[in-house]
Amino acid sequence: MVPYRSAYRCRLLFGLLSALAMPGCSHKGEVGFTSATKPTSVQVINPTVRNIVRVVGQPSFIESYERTSVYPKPTAYIQKWIVDIGDKVKKGDVLAILFAPELIEEDKTKQANVVLDQQRIALAKEVVEVAKADVAAAVARVKEAEEILDKYQAEVERWDTEVKRLQREAERGVVDPRVLLESTNQLKSSTAARDKAAATIKRTKAELLSAQATLAKAEVDVRVAEADLKVAESEQRYAKAWVDYLTLTAPFDGVITDRNANTFDFVMPTTGDPTAFYLSPDISPGGAAPIYVVDRTDIVRIFVDIPEQDANYVHIGSKATVLAKAYRDQPIPATVTRISWALNMKSRTLRAEIDLPNPGSQLLPGIYAYVNLIIERPGVPALPESALTYSGDKAYYWTPENGHAVRTEVRTGVSDGEWIEVTNHRPPVPLEAPSDMVPWTPIDGTEQLILGDLSLLTDGAPVEVAPATKGAKLASETPAPDHRPADAAPAPVEASNVPIGRAENPL
Repeated sequence: MVPYRSAYRCRLLFGLLSALAMPGCSHKGEVGFTSATKPTSVQVINPTVRNIVRVVGQPSFIESYERTSVYPKPTAYIQKWIVDIGDKVKKGDVLAILFAPELIEEDKTKQANVVLDQQRIALAKEVVEVAKADVAAAVARVKEAEEILDKYQAEVERWDTEVKRLQREAERGVVDPRVLLESTNQLKSSTAARDKAAATIKRTKAELLSAQATLAKAEVDVRVAEADLKVAESEQRYAKAWVDYLTLTAPFDGVITDRNANTFDFVMPTTGDPTAFYLSPDISPGGAAPIYVVDRTDIVRIFVDIPEQDANYVHIGSKATVLAKAYRDQPIPATVTRISWALNMKSRTLRAEIDLPNPGSQLLPGIYAYVNLIIERPGVPALPESALTYSGDKAYYWTPENGHAVRTEVRTGVSDGEWIEVTNHRPPVPLEAPSDMVPWTPIDGTEQLILGDLSLLTDGAPVEVAPATKGAKLASETPAPDHRPADAAPAPVEASNVPIGRAENPL
């Protein structure tokens, strides 16, 4: 502040010297002189805490909560159409039936394949059971052969012992040699029978291995058949889905708003979502009309594009009124249901949506509507609009300091047209100092602000504060005007950041 005061003293001194140098009125015989300019008499006020209500009005329109254009999935003919425009439908109701015999035949073929694979599985399982029985029989034969081998092995050992005994007896002449010969023949016969039993064991074990391999293959065949069945079922479901596409059903409870169906019309699938085109909702980007357009009207939506300067004050739950004169003359109380959060980069607006219940479907999609969004700022410091001046995007107020007018920059918020929210102020910035070196300080209500014709004031001009006239009321003492619509009830509003710059008047 020192450099500013010094500059001001220099300007004041220069003004006094100029005044003394100018010719002026004087008494005869006396030295001429001029008195200093009389200070401007001003009234002052302090910022006051007020509830500011700003109404942002925007034109809009009513749209159904959902709109679906029904296109065919397959290329087909219209075999039968069932509903027409204006008909109310429930979710799942049949709208039309298409005709495509090749799809029906394909579905029948896939169904037959499923039955065939099921039978193959049953056959493969029977083969598994046979293979299991063959394995069991092979195991039994191996066991039997092993038992026979044990029997002949015992006989071989018995006759071997007998032959050795008879040989000793024959050498002493006690036993007839013919008896020894007979026992030797028995030993040879038992040995041959034992060797045959051993060969039988090898053969039966080989048969067992073959039966086990056959069983394993049969079990694999079952798994393959089951996998084939899954593929066949999947293909059948795919074919059935295409057949199901031949029946067009309602996607939700709603009203038929468009029909482009005639018996045996040839219809084809198309691309794109025509519901995004407000001017031509019945035409797709590819130029094809949908068979039906279904609107859900138990709830309707109202779109509001909020200007950038007001976007930060609108939240989910913000109060609003919707006036649809084609429906009725009284505004409908509402609240903001959702906001897009991000501003449109081209229009610099924030999209907000309001959902309204629509019992009886009396609010028709497409009706013009006017929306008033109510921005409430309770208990904020405020000044009359007349107490501020503007230069570009900056706002200022004037204060009397030591008998002179000083302009102070101020940050503003919401305005209701008469009062405007103020948040922070900053003293004049010296020319030689950068602007960010002078901090902003909050408005505390003790500041004295000049009222009146502010265009007469200049920086450093002499002013004097006029005494308050008895019985007169300053603007700060008058009750706050109520700009709230008649049907809107007061409600607390979430706190939000205050943007820098001047707030626009209500629309």
